[in-house]
Parts: sequence; structure tokens; C-alpha cells
Amino acid sequence: MLRLIPLTLMALMFSAPAVADDREADAAAEVVVSFNQAVTARDMDTAMGLIAEGSVQFHLRPAHPGMPEDHPLTEDMTTMWQTVSAILFPTTDSYERIVQVQAAHADGELATVWTQTRTVTHRKGKAEPMVLDFSEMYFLVNKNDSGWRIAGNASNRPIDSIPVAQSD
Repeated sequence: MLRLIPLTLMALMFSAPAVADDREADAAAEVVVSFNQAVTARDMDTAMGLIAEGSVQFHLRPAHPGMPEDHPLTEDMTTMWQTVSAILFPTTDSYERIVQVQAAHADGELATVWTQTRTVTHRKGKAEPMVLDFSEMYFLVNKNDSGWRIAGNASNRPIDSIPVAQSD
């Protein structure tokens, strides 16, 4: 009987951090879900509040036909979303970002959240919505226990069908 107590205590000691990491991973995933819900609601103040200062958007390819093929790999994430919302919201009746969290992991001040994402864009004057399905990886930080903030995002979003004219 006495031998079971140390084994039980050891099992509890080794499982406790995993429980804490699971809670932190869930909290990081909730930030990602909240960010996407805020963009869908066109509440960019809330969305911007969930992005860390100095955050980075990674671009694997141009988002639209007509954009330069040699688009830089990285861009300031806050600036990108401010630009996207300023163009997207006035030209659409609705824009939905639906995310399903596929995996979340937290370790100390770092977390990653993988999602399967669907965007549904109802453009003004168009009968059919544009629907895109892709995966995203969010990198989050929790500096000084200030709460999780998105520090980076990369996706395999396909090039859509909305052409963009290049400026000279």
C-alpha cells in the first residue's frame, strides 16, 4: 500500500503540467477563434486587440491575380488587416471567416494553433459567394502573463478569382 502512494504522487506530478498546457492551448485557440469572429463581425478594434505588436503575416503566394509573383514572404500583420478591411468591407455585403481548430499546443509563453479555415465572401453585385477552404497556422505569445496575442500567421490560402490591377 505504501508503495502505491509514491507511484500515485509521481503520476500526478508528471500529469499536472500537461493539464496546465492543455488549458493554455485552449486559451490560445480561443484567441484565434475570437479574432476570426471579430473579423467576420467587422469589429476590427477587437480583432486588432488580439494581435501582438510587431506581428507578422507570412505570404506563400499572392492573394489575387494581378499581384506580383515575387510578393515578399512577410508583412506587418496589423497593417495588412487594416488594408484588407478598408478594401474588403466596403465592397462586400458580408465576409465570414469560419475556423475549426485542428490542433493547439502551448509551452510556456509560446503557442501554436492550426485551423481549417473557410472564407465566404458575398461581393456586392455578385449572386454567388466566393468560398475558399485552406489551413492556417497561428503563432501566439503570452508575454509577462498579459494574455495570448497572435504574433504570426501563415496559410495555404489559394489565389482567389478577384483580379487586382498593378499600379505603375
